[in-house]
Amino acid sequence: MQTILILVLDGVMDSGLAIALDTLKAGCAFLSGAGRKDKVRIVTAGYRKRIQTGAGLRLTADMTFKEASESGFKPDWVIVPGAGLTSDKEIGDRFAKSDAIEAMRLLRGFSKGKAQVSAGCSSVFFLAEAGLLAGRAATTTWWLSHIFRTRYPDIRLDESKMLVRDGQFLTAGSAFAQLDLALAIVADTMGASIAHLCSRYLLIDRRPSQARYMIQAHIRHMDPTVLAAERWIDDHILSPISVASLSSELAVSTRTLSRRIQAATGVSPVKFIQRRKLMHAIHLIETTSMSIEAIAAKIGYQDGTALRKLVKREFGTTPGGLR
Repeated sequence: MQTILILVLDGVMDSGLAIALDTLKAGCAFLSGAGRKDKVRIVTAGYRKRIQTGAGLRLTADMTFKEASESGFKPDWVIVPGAGLTSDKEIGDRFAKSDAIEAMRLLRGFSKGKAQVSAGCSSVFFLAEAGLLAGRAATTTWWLSHIFRTRYPDIRLDESKMLVRDGQFLTAGSAFAQLDLALAIVADTMGASIAHLCSRYLLIDRRPSQARYMIQAHIRHMDPTVLAAERWIDDHILSPISVASLSSELAVSTRTLSRRIQAATGVSPVKFIQRRKLMHAIHLIETTSMSIEAIAAKIGYQDGTALRKLVKREFGTTPGGLR
């Protein structure tokens, strides 16, 4: 039997916890119907037995963190649902609380015991703070990416991805990416056919990327050079823009511009320019009936082929799939 442990912190996002439980229990129900009833066990643990969610609901956990630690409990999978954190100060304050300290200690111990560890949304910060993701690839909720990148520069963050797997660690993006995370764990513990049944019965669509949900105004950072670069690109969206021409306009060296863009956004200057143009294109795709060729011309591309390829690469779909 495989055991899936859900670590439930006080203030957990109700949706993240419910999505994990509902998807896993749906998988168990399908297993039971197939005569494989005892294959997977789902266990919840909290700092105390009684846990209050972010919406004020109360949950009675199966065990406490202390019991999980002292009993020699060895889960195959550990899940940390989203914590509902929204700012750098809130994240820092949350790390100092007793349940967070104990949860991170448990996560370190379980990872040493070869458990596979997963977290979604802002709970990925707990894995990072515990030192489990150092030097690894990860994702988190896209609108906290600037905080994550500042706190953990040694982690290869790709906030455009819905899921990122690196070794025994699985991370997911914004709140409802918990669906994708739970489905991946169902596939791992119960089999691909059961995961397929869950996706069909729960209407879980394949969503490989968070990129289409990223709102330009919410990707915040404070680097004045990068902000100036964004404004200049937006004002000259029809023009061919090179890194050299952009750095010249901003009166900085290409090396300085590259370093500052990489530090602020996690992407190369070339990709940064492409993404600014792409944001304009996506807005037009989603809000107008213009042809792809016409939209490509609006952002300075010679034809629609390059735009189609860029949309496919960044969003995992065709421009038509965004309409």
